[in-house]
This record gives sequence, structure tokens and C-alpha cells, in this order.
Amino acid sequence: MASHPPPPGPEPSGLPKYLEITATLRQELRHAPEGSRLPPERDLAERFGVSRMTLRQALDELEQQGRLERIRGNGTFVRRPTVTMGPFLTSFTEDMRARGLQPSARVLGFTRTTASTEAAEALGLPEGAAVVWMERLRLADGEPMCVEVAQFPARFQRLLEEGDPEQSVHDLLREAGVVPSSLRRRVRAVAAVQREALLLDLPDGAPVLEVLDVFADPTGRPIQYARSRYRPDRYEVWTSVQSTSTPRPDDHPQESSDPRSSP
Repeated sequence: MASHPPPPGPEPSGLPKYLEITATLRQELRHAPEGSRLPPERDLAERFGVSRMTLRQALDELEQQGRLERIRGNGTFVRRPTVTMGPFLTSFTEDMRARGLQPSARVLGFTRTTASTEAAEALGLPEGAAVVWMERLRLADGEPMCVEVAQFPARFQRLLEEGDPEQSVHDLLREAGVVPSSLRRRVRAVAAVQREALLLDLPDGAPVLEVLDVFADPTGRPIQYARSRYRPDRYEVWTSVQSTSTPRPDDHPQESSDPRSSP
């Protein structure tokens, strides 16, 4: 039988070897149970045909991304990255992409209805005004992260209907020239109702992080009111706080010019 040359291998990516390993492992970790243990470094290095030093560079990168936890003497374990809500206006999509996660959404409801009392107040609308109501399950790498209920002024109905609500709504607004530029936010802990717990893969009544957001355009006109309930094991809120009081010159005793008062 005539011999045939082996099939060509994959084209080189041009990336350093440790980054290729990082990308491969990151993809595999998305499907690994949290807390599961990785094979020993020696076995991984042999699998990828690299030195242990090169392999450790890849593991260091994944550890910095919050995807691994290395415990001296025990091994390396799979983690799920925690997403931090910082003091800047970013969308869910932007937050996920910044952490190397793939954002997606599943629309659970979409209709034109009467604004709830709190939504009408938040959006600066009269009582009984019409709004576009939308509920979505937001996911990262296919895993549920939050259940979001958003209400928009009715003037956005056509834009939302013609767009893709499974993608970033903020990107859709920006493309139409409506830029979310400011945000008012309230955060609190609540218990998940049965339906939310089921969607988020949590026990019934489990605590969730409820975030109430009011987004406004550059003129300060409200454009979206959203209530999102997040998995508490995947989210945290970080903010910077500064005292409103500043020292005044007369808050400190004046230095005496008498040299005898010096210590």
C-alpha cells in the first residue's frame, strides 16, 4: 500500500506558546465544574509538549483572570471569575468581554405595557404612561448570571423591535445616537423567588444581588430603568468613597514663632 503524507497540522497562530496554551485551557475550563482539580503540571506540560516553566506562564495568566486557584501542596482548581461592578458606567456586555467571557442573552418577555409606579418615577413619565417592557436572562459563557427586567420610554419601541434584544441594548441605543452617559444605582440583597432561582440555577429563596439602575442620556433624560438580580457568587460591587469634610487651616494649632515652644 502506498504511503501518504500526514495531514497538515494547524496553522501557527503567531502567539507565544504559553498564550496558545492559555486559550486552549480557558476554553476547556468553561465546561469544567467549579472546584474540579487540574492534572499535575508535569502531565499538562507533557500534553502540550512544553517545559513546566512555559506551562506555569499559562497557569499564571489564568489565575490572574480568576479562572484558577492554586493551593500550595494541594494542586490547581477551577474557579469561576467574579465580576466586579466598579464606579464606572459599563454595560453587562462590556463587563463580560473585559473578563474574557462571552456575553449572551435569552429574551423571556417583550411587550408594550403601562409603566410600573417606580419605573414611571425613575423615567420621569406621567402615571399610566406606556413603556417597552423586556425581561432577559443574561449569560456569560453560556452560564446564567442575572435576570434583568428593563423598561424603556415608548419612543424606543420601534428601535428595540427592529434590533436584536439578545445582543447589547446599549450598543443598539448608541447606534441610534442615544448614548447612555450617566447612571443612578441602588444595590441590595434580596431572596430569589422560585422562578428566578430556577433560571439562575440557585436553590429556591437563595440570596441574590438586586441592582436597580436608571440610565440617562447626556442631557440627563432617563432612557432605561432596569432591575437585575445577579448570582451572589459571581458578582461584587466596588466603589470609591471620599470624605466630604476637608481639613481647614484653623483646624490645626498655629505654630509658635517662639523658639522656646519647640520640643
